[in-house]
Amino acid sequence: MLKSFLLSLCGILLAFRAYALPNDYAKYFKVDMDMEIPDIYEYAKNLKKKHPAYDKGYISRFRMGNTFNKSFSKIIKYYGLSESRIKARYEDDLLELIGMLPKEMYQYIGPMLHEVPGMSEKILNLPGIKETKNQFPQDVAEKFKGMEGLENLSPALYFVLMPSIWGETPTNAPDMPEERPAKKPRPRVELPDFLKEKIGLPVKTAEKAPASAARVATVEQKLGLRTLNPSLTSPLTSADVKDYIDTIDLIMDWAMQDNMRNYSKLIHGGALLDAWEAEHNTALSQNMLKDVVNPCQRLVLKTRFSGVYGEFAMLTAQKGFTPEGWAYTCDKTIKAFRVLEATPSSAYAVRFHRNGYYNEHIKKLPQRWQQEMYALEEAISRMHRVFKDDIETVRPYQKELRQKYIKYDNVILNAPIIY
Repeated sequence: MLKSFLLSLCGILLAFRAYALPNDYAKYFKVDMDMEIPDIYEYAKNLKKKHPAYDKGYISRFRMGNTFNKSFSKIIKYYGLSESRIKARYEDDLLELIGMLPKEMYQYIGPMLHEVPGMSEKILNLPGIKETKNQFPQDVAEKFKGMEGLENLSPALYFVLMPSIWGETPTNAPDMPEERPAKKPRPRVELPDFLKEKIGLPVKTAEKAPASAARVATVEQKLGLRTLNPSLTSPLTSADVKDYIDTIDLIMDWAMQDNMRNYSKLIHGGALLDAWEAEHNTALSQNMLKDVVNPCQRLVLKTRFSGVYGEFAMLTAQKGFTPEGWAYTCDKTIKAFRVLEATPSSAYAVRFHRNGYYNEHIKKLPQRWQQEMYALEEAISRMHRVFKDDIETVRPYQKELRQKYIKYDNVILNAPIIY
């Protein structure tokens, strides 16, 4: 009996640790553009049956109808007389967040919560939050004390009054010994080569990449010809990038035809793809992270779920691409462009996430928040993962790409380019 109990406990603990690191989310970012998809019309019809729209019993406040609906009247009376409450969908998340905050912060967020329409009574009656109704914060930063009309500040902005935001110690803070961190030698951080070139530092050329990371240059790459069958690992050529750039206007013009008919279809296809992945347990809680990492591969999947794959193939064929070959070329170009556009601060941020510098902080969060943060860390790492020679291929087209992306608000259809 004890043995079976211990085995069950181990199983529960292992389940909680199932997604304990960012690398565990790598499988979610692999895109299978040849995946089997359902009949999209039948699938959309079945979804409507599973999730029917709620019938309000009237069209609008100005068109209430002229027939009395007895069954609808009974439902309304039941809800009005019932003592049970309907739990708000945000309630658990908000309770979790409030529970993570120190009690001293309640005076800055409580008044705002009391003014939010429809706020859950369970949250408003929390000890510490309940007492803040219509109350002005007691601890205000020194720079704001005595300011005329300060009491008229919106409760939504009370957080700016916190002394800690302005580097001040709250008056009710306990006396604590001054912390003096031990002096340690500051480690020398090596900048990536592309940042060294930006600021004019010498770049070592004698070092070779390990054999596992090396890619043999193809004939197309050496001569600047088009890649016949682009894949995830095939090197980019200058001709690939140039022809990809020429497809952007074609695709965006196609999207805007007939009052954005194709664009609307892709939005619907994206919703069907998300629902399909959720049913098959391959979706993330923030599924848009997949679009950020591989925007164009996901876009091709959406064309299949939208029923416009054939039309899209005719567009890419004008520049010699299959939809899949275009997607691989597009994603590699976008990732190389992101790296080229990176500032030192954004490059360091990516490195910090990649090296797990935030993991100790993430471990202190509730389990569900941990999973979302680890998925985000893996996404940040993968959206900048690209071969160095692809970066050099894209470099001459950096300005042209920037102008194109700015022209279309950093999206291709509904695929995000920069984040």
